[in-house]
Amino acid sequence: MEATTVAAAGLAETEYTIANFSVSLSAKGTTVPTAKSRLKSQIEALNAALTELKEKLALEFVKNSVRTSSNVQEDWNYSNHKNEMVGYVVTYSVSFQISELDKVNEVFDALTSLSNVRVANPTFGLKPAQREKLSKKALKNAFDKARDRFETECQVLGLNAEDFEICSWEATYHDSQRGDNVGRRLSARALSNSLEGAPIAAAASALGGGSSDQIDLVSGLAEVNVNLEVGYARKHHTVRVGSVKVSE
Repeated sequence: MEATTVAAAGLAETEYTIANFSVSLSAKGTTVPTAKSRLKSQIEALNAALTELKEKLALEFVKNSVRTSSNVQEDWNYSNHKNEMVGYVVTYSVSFQISELDKVNEVFDALTSLSNVRVANPTFGLKPAQREKLSKKALKNAFDKARDRFETECQVLGLNAEDFEICSWEATYHDSQRGDNVGRRLSARALSNSLEGAPIAAAASALGGGSSDQIDLVSGLAEVNVNLEVGYARKHHTVRVGSVKVSE
């Protein structure tokens, strides 16, 4: 039985439709209740700031995208050549998504201007249904290439592609989950409040040292790569010998 395997890579890409933001607060105390008490007022201030931000920018968070979490860690201090536990650190985090990507820079600037708030780099993504659609498109692209390659091989070898059928296949998907953070607008206050301040400043310098107001976040493109291997084998032809059917 004649058989062969053809491999091809497929690609599909589209613009991102969702931006993910995450911020956190922390407070220290000699006891957990003390740290929680100190953190409470910060959380209230953050919630008020987020409400104000939504109103100011006419912004809506993606439905069911708001997530909160908290954790407690021991606080250690190294002194006199030894580590000593001095209390606890309580951290509160909140994340949310927006679909208005034209407002990403404004949201990031506003968040990094808040006191005592750590702001993570925004990331970009797609809704599940959109990513599934992109995966199907990439798979079709890979299969079209594989089928074209197989038909070309048959022509070169003097075979009829119609005499063959698919006998096996294997697909591997590689999804890009975030865009390229080319840069962002910075202010002195953002540098002092954001944990990402130092790397951002270095990126701005590497881009030529121009005005920081000209450096914006760029989402890039969402993409799915598919590596597809398709096995082809000659079709079984059934012939009748007397009253018996025989495959050949």
